[in-house]
Amino acid sequence: MSDSASMDLPLPTPENLGVVASETSTCNELAVATEHCTTTNTALMVSSTDAVREVASIRAAGCPAVVVDTRHWHAATATEAAPTELHDGLPLYDLDEWATAALDASHATAILTPSRFVPLGQRQVLQAVLAATAEATVPNLVTLVATDAAALDSRHLADFLDDLANTPARQLAFIFADKRTPLASYDRLRGLRTLLQRFPGSWIIGVDILTATDAIAHGAGWVAVGASSARRWPRRPGDTGGQPLAKGFLPGLFLRPVLDTRSPDVYADWYANSPSPFCDQCNRPLDLFEATDFDKPNIIRHNLHAARDLAAEITAQPADQRPGWLNQQRVEAFLRHASLSSQAAPVEADRTLRALCELDDPEMRETSPAGRWK
Repeated sequence: MSDSASMDLPLPTPENLGVVASETSTCNELAVATEHCTTTNTALMVSSTDAVREVASIRAAGCPAVVVDTRHWHAATATEAAPTELHDGLPLYDLDEWATAALDASHATAILTPSRFVPLGQRQVLQAVLAATAEATVPNLVTLVATDAAALDSRHLADFLDDLANTPARQLAFIFADKRTPLASYDRLRGLRTLLQRFPGSWIIGVDILTATDAIAHGAGWVAVGASSARRWPRRPGDTGGQPLAKGFLPGLFLRPVLDTRSPDVYADWYANSPSPFCDQCNRPLDLFEATDFDKPNIIRHNLHAARDLAAEITAQPADQRPGWLNQQRVEAFLRHASLSSQAAPVEADRTLRALCELDDPEMRETSPAGRWK
């Protein structure tokens, strides 16, 4: 594959920011995401072991573009002998036959290959995954590379990119996993930009809003932001635990002025001496939610429209000006943290926000958690 080859499989929607959701969330995230994507003409990825059946129902209800992820990457680790689920034991059908059957049954727009998870540094295993999926000819079958987010670290990145470059040109989709916040570091975010520079048009699956919008500004073909924390921060096979319980047992809410995702109870503390942040589209203050089956999905609903709104602002800029425009938005949001106060704990800006500000700072300064340059 040429380093500069564009691997952009178009989806029947003008949006290059989509949503990945699952049926397992306690916040009814799949139903909320389906509603959002149907009304906004946004592509939805269903990430589930039962995705084929679920997508068939979603498509029948009118969602315009849906992608299937059968989540085999989360259940098993790849080997050279079994790089995909279809290579485990005697093969009953090849990848083209599997994809055709799944696409016919689900009426999906596209489907990810049933790739297994590639452990960090296992170059022969990655090459086996790429070789196995390169044989497919179904046009709406997208090669999935699910691997450890540390593959984007400086010490691993060159080998990772070289192995990708040695596979025949196909549309690639990436899932980067870790036990916690896979991409919330300077080095990995820089590595993701390098990946997109080498392979423009790639899909980036299961990330937070800040990472998603940065990927859009740097050439991703399609990005699926996670509807819940489990989809925003994918874990490797065997990882246990995950994120600590959010304050007030509420999902994190994305707040545009500070580009942060926190429990609304945290915002209630930060804005105790200021006017409450308010969303005109939701028609409600954003620091007052109840931990109920009614209100928790409303947080997901807000996050999805807020992510789409920010992505639309980015793509409204000329392509060569998007990174600079987005950097300005991030710096302003970062500095706003310094004007906030807290009775419970020090105000701290999001780690991903800080890393992105540092990446683009011409003076190469470091940030402080409190919203100031060091």
